[in-house]
Amino acid sequence: MLGMPLVARISERSTGLLHATLALVLFLFSAAAQAQPADAALYAQGEKLFKGNCASCHKPDKDLTGPALKGARARWEGKGDIYAWVKNSTAYLKTGNPYANELFAKWNKSVMTAQALQDAEIDAVLYYTDNYAPPVGPKPPTDPNPEPGTSVSNWPWLVVIALLLLIVGISLSGVKRSLTNAVLEAEGKEPLPDMTTGQKIRNWAWHNKAFASIIGLFIVVFLTLKAWDAAWVVGVYGGDEVEHYKPEQPIKFNHTLHAGKVDKGNLAINCQYCHSSAEKSKHAGIPSTNVCMNCHQAVAEGRTPEGTKEIAKIYAAVGWDGKAYTGKPEPVKWVKVHNLPDHAYFNHAQHVAVGKLECQECHGPIDEKMDVAEQWAPLTMGWCIKCHAEKDVKMAGNGYYDEIMARLEETDMGHQELKKYLEDEKISVKELGGWECSKCHY
Repeated sequence: MLGMPLVARISERSTGLLHATLALVLFLFSAAAQAQPADAALYAQGEKLFKGNCASCHKPDKDLTGPALKGARARWEGKGDIYAWVKNSTAYLKTGNPYANELFAKWNKSVMTAQALQDAEIDAVLYYTDNYAPPVGPKPPTDPNPEPGTSVSNWPWLVVIALLLLIVGISLSGVKRSLTNAVLEAEGKEPLPDMTTGQKIRNWAWHNKAFASIIGLFIVVFLTLKAWDAAWVVGVYGGDEVEHYKPEQPIKFNHTLHAGKVDKGNLAINCQYCHSSAEKSKHAGIPSTNVCMNCHQAVAEGRTPEGTKEIAKIYAAVGWDGKAYTGKPEPVKWVKVHNLPDHAYFNHAQHVAVGKLECQECHGPIDEKMDVAEQWAPLTMGWCIKCHAEKDVKMAGNGYYDEIMARLEETDMGHQELKKYLEDEKISVKELGGWECSKCHY
């Protein structure tokens, strides 16, 4: 009876603590649920379709090569058929739709690539862009492979909840110990001996083997999954979740001026005039300063005083005094911008000559927004794999693919395979083996 008041007080305190913690946990779960879009599945589907079909020219919330897509459905309301426009803008322009022609004129008379999307898929993309909210909080130091448009993660909330539960568990353990000692004191017995934190953990695990095993298994699985996810985002610089890598170069070559469109007052020089090996070699290559001199032997002044200073650096690099070569060149120490891990293989010729990809698909709007070259895409494994899964192979006029198609049609089994591949009216790089490890790792 002597210890009962103490027991009651401790019990009352532990009950109040438990109720307060449960209320806080419920509040955090409610806040986490409200941070997500109303239809998470549709949002996720739209995000995937957007990244695979639209992200090279559009962002959800800001203009890029094309207009921001947030609010696109509302802008088209009562003005035309947005589905027909997305599927084939070139054909839709021929209908004479005023709003389509207005967009065409506003965006430098550029049309979208025809998209093999169903109406429901277009709805998903528009749902994603209309509900898009950029990630909040400080940007992480490395690219965790969500490209722009990822939804708010629950992980911060789960960590907070786990810490709160840990605090509650420690508190309740202390309460239980106090209760036990109070009962022992009331019975005239010795209190429990003091133990270190490590001894307490080992003692608990020994007496709760099943629960401790489940926790251990959870930790092992969690760490394994985190290691797997980390393998997908191995990269060096760049991406949309960290600052784009933009090192200072010894000569400030303005890509916008040289490669930009003529109607914007630029020179529209083809990328492969300078990077001539991109179509024929694994590497795009750094152009020799002699390539610069093809033009700048005659063009000695830039459009600004700063431009003239950069041209003078080219002259110093090749040893040109304005009239003749002096024979005293100074090598240009360019800083490498795009770096892949040593274990990853990438071949420019495969993508440029065979894949028919435009440089901007990987390098971003280098002809429109980059005064100095920067890394635009994250260049992570996940980013490459996503492209191989969603990008369709351009078959026309390629004898290699003609042979593949012919072989698939020779047998019934091959015909069945071909039919399976063409269910979505295209053949992706993945379906031709583009996900085999040895394609990129050797």
